[in-house]
Amino acid sequence: MINVRWKVLTGLLGVLVLLFAIFSFQGEKAVAGNGTVVLYNSAKIGVVEETLELNLKEGINEVPLNELAGLNIEEVTIRPLDDGSRVLGVFSRGGNGSVYGAGIGSDVEIKLKTGDTISGKFLGTKDGKLAVQGEEYYLINPSEVAYFKVKELNGKSSVYAAISADKAGKYRFDVIYRVSGMSWSSRYKLYIGDQASLYGYVVLDNPTPKEFKDAKVLLVAGDVSLIQGWTSNPSTLYEKAASGTAEVVQPSEPQKVEAFYLYRLGTVDLDPASKMMYPYITLKVPFKREYLYESWPNGGEGPVYESISFKTDKVLPAGIVEVYRETKDGALLLGERMMEHTPKGETVRIGIGRDYDLKGTTKVLQEERGSGYAYYKIQITVENFGNETKTVVVRHYKWGRIKSSSLEPIDETASYVEFKLTVGPGEKKEVVFDYENRW
Repeated sequence: MINVRWKVLTGLLGVLVLLFAIFSFQGEKAVAGNGTVVLYNSAKIGVVEETLELNLKEGINEVPLNELAGLNIEEVTIRPLDDGSRVLGVFSRGGNGSVYGAGIGSDVEIKLKTGDTISGKFLGTKDGKLAVQGEEYYLINPSEVAYFKVKELNGKSSVYAAISADKAGKYRFDVIYRVSGMSWSSRYKLYIGDQASLYGYVVLDNPTPKEFKDAKVLLVAGDVSLIQGWTSNPSTLYEKAASGTAEVVQPSEPQKVEAFYLYRLGTVDLDPASKMMYPYITLKVPFKREYLYESWPNGGEGPVYESISFKTDKVLPAGIVEVYRETKDGALLLGERMMEHTPKGETVRIGIGRDYDLKGTTKVLQEERGSGYAYYKIQITVENFGNETKTVVVRHYKWGRIKSSSLEPIDETASYVEFKLTVGPGEKKEVVFDYENRW
């Protein structure tokens, strides 16, 4: 405990997702079954599915959903798993629209990013800070909070469901909801020696106070649309992941589900306010040395990097790659590069160091924009100021399909197109192409 009369933690007011750790249903604790957590690498949300067993009376029951306090009820789905019950609606009330409102007057536990824990009665907010009366009086800036947990709600709930039961008894329900801030990402370590050695890691991020014990964790790679309250169904994804496969699917063996790649990580404890990293890919392959110029639609000059290229026999989700060169004295860090999502069988190209004899320039010759439409005509030039002929791979990042080009592309994906230019000493080579995107 911090022994000061006033404790003011400075910083800007951050976004705090307020979750409550205790279920209370008609005076009894709900029983959570095998929970499933779906994490996305393109959106900071976790889609959680839990099975709850409720002891209901005959007629209409008002069921507090304290676990969902502070969340958007439009993103909550409750489905009965047994006959004889119906969900009449999910409602939010109290707190005057504030995520802190339901906890005012309650005992709280606040863990700071410094590791200190403050307990006491939550008095509300003052000057944008959280006011807590514990052993001392504290004013706490939310940006310094790791998590905020309300110990008891004193019979109040900011979220509840109205459920009708034909007769008294126990009923099971499937509850699906989103938790903001949760996500997963890929992190890679690339070691360059006689061959390329790539090690991939799954990084799970749970900055919330919610703890998921023995959760079945699914990882979704791919852009997810969240328009109009879109919510995935973890059960459907889980069933698709399990069908036609062994009971345990290794994270390095993704499955294609519609537009996504789905990884079944297995049963994991997702600790609150924590990050966890698991190894899931090891790839050792021969490589080629090339030169790489990366281009974007906004135009301008840019460096050309010496790069390495290799084919992958695994799906590689987008992520940051730490590049090391192996030497007799140990591994030398060359820097970090961003790697795009790469399907199985595709060529991976990663820049490892700048070549100062080469320069790339991107010029936007024509640009048109309209409702649901964008068109670009691009000219890319590569100059060689050195004394050796060099072959440069030009990668231009774009959306949409190429319409025409002065040079045949060597590769095209949804997010980029590649050309190959061989440039002699003192020479300048160019490629002109156009593309459009409609949505």
